Amino acid sequence: MTVVGGIKLPKLADVSDLYLQCNETVSIEYSEGDQPENNRKVVLRRGGVVSSNSYFNSFYESFYVKYTTLRSVYYRLKLEGDFKISVYREVSGSSEKEAISEESFEQCRSSNPVEISPITLLQDSNAGRIYVEIMCLSEQGIFEGGWIATDEPKAREISLGIVICTFKKEDYVKNTLAAILQDELLQDQEFKVFVVDNGRTLDKNNFKQSRLKLIPNINAGGSGGFTRGLVEALEENVYSHFLLMDDDIELESECIYRLFALHEYAKSDFAVAGGLLNLHKKHVLYEAGATYNEDSKTRGFAPGSLTALNHNIDLRNADSLNNLLIEADADYGGFWFFSFSKKLVEKIKLPLPLFIKIDDIEFCLRIKNLVGSPIVTFPTIAVWHQPASAKNLNWETYYYARNDLITYAIHFAPEYSHTVSHFTKAIIHSVDSSDYDRAQMLIKAFEDYLKGPDFIKNSEPELLHLSILKLSRSYESQSEVDQLAGTQLLVRWFEVAAKSGAEWSSVTRDWKGAAKEMTSTLFWQQYLGLKEPAYPSAARH
Repeated sequence: MTVVGGIKLPKLADVSDLYLQCNETVSIEYSEGDQPENNRKVVLRRGGVVSSNSYFNSFYESFYVKYTTLRSVYYRLKLEGDFKISVYREVSGSSEKEAISEESFEQCRSSNPVEISPITLLQDSNAGRIYVEIMCLSEQGIFEGGWIATDEPKAREISLGIVICTFKKEDYVKNTLAAILQDELLQDQEFKVFVVDNGRTLDKNNFKQSRLKLIPNINAGGSGGFTRGLVEALEENVYSHFLLMDDDIELESECIYRLFALHEYAKSDFAVAGGLLNLHKKHVLYEAGATYNEDSKTRGFAPGSLTALNHNIDLRNADSLNNLLIEADADYGGFWFFSFSKKLVEKIKLPLPLFIKIDDIEFCLRIKNLVGSPIVTFPTIAVWHQPASAKNLNWETYYYARNDLITYAIHFAPEYSHTVSHFTKAIIHSVDSSDYDRAQMLIKAFEDYLKGPDFIKNSEPELLHLSILKLSRSYESQSEVDQLAGTQLLVRWFEVAAKSGAEWSSVTRDWKGAAKEMTSTLFWQQYLGLKEPAYPSAARH
């Protein structure tokens, strides 16, 4: 028997609808504080019904039959009492549920889990979303969770290197590590967590377990932190797959366990992009994958061309859950939860040194376009995270704009006229809105792009970032319109734009040509100060 996934009980009442659906004769008893999750249980009176018809506990049959070799699964449930257990299937575009099986069990004991008859997975367009419904037939019953299992042999054994990049998010990291290390199903899996500490604030004494490794790192941003972790994990030469996770997430550890089954039974190589649940509206799926440059692949640069897929979906609605059966063609998955194989790294190499923003997009474009591996936005795999729309930081504008240009240069060859036109509109709008810091960040991003790849190769990432932070606050003390400041910024922009035309093509070629070097292990070791530079262009001043 191999467990494919768990039927998890909710940790807190505010997310219960993402795990279970219950009628009025059912109550959920939550564990408190740091108590283990096996203290949780669902208490049912006669006629009480509890269902896994939910986001986290549905079994998305259509995805499993498309991407894995699985052909049959069954439920194992921890129950106390007498029950009728029904298994249902729903499909996209229909609110009707199809009964797959119905069985009754008497005098169940949680120490001896009930095993439901195997479910043959449909290998065609009728495949859908499967869930179990449990009705209590005794005066009282208890449900303590369960599993979805299979007796089919694995295609391969998996070992997972988990990389968390953090910058002064100690409490989040502590909670994430606790969730992983305390997960019952994960105890028998092969994994190690590499925590890359860009802020150098974590205590090494808290990382003495064999499954944890703390890596103090220079602040080279998210791309630098994730890459440092990958380099360290690759050097151990034992991990078949990797998982990148942001530091400021709330994690359902079951999502990591499901990765193992997906990779163990995979028909072919693919990357898994976890969804982003809105940390402020926890029942809302803010995004599951995205497209990039979708409408302008032949028209040049179009900043902000990231289009979220499965955007702002209320996951308490069964129709919404069924709509997730319609798979979107994603170009990108965020590094808040992104998993891929060692084989993919060997083919496309490491992320670009973009510090922060767009680095995950550029990495995914290589996976999809250069290797041809799909990026799968697998339902039931997601983390809670603050949406990007909740932030409005001018210094991030610099990285978005600069790194957008670099990514376009490498993958799409941006046209000069389109690019200048877009920047001109954005800068004029910022000046008209008296947002002079944003205008300055856009101009700075364009100027630094024109310096070519040697600009990044020769920069100290921490010092560059500090200078960007300082520059982004140049006008923050101004509370009113400053026509002189606006005029000076516009003059500066038009001078930069006019001079850039002659060098545009050569700079674009330079970025495209440098991508292979700047994604190599040797470059990153030198860039992060792990090895002395072997050549002048990698030296840092």
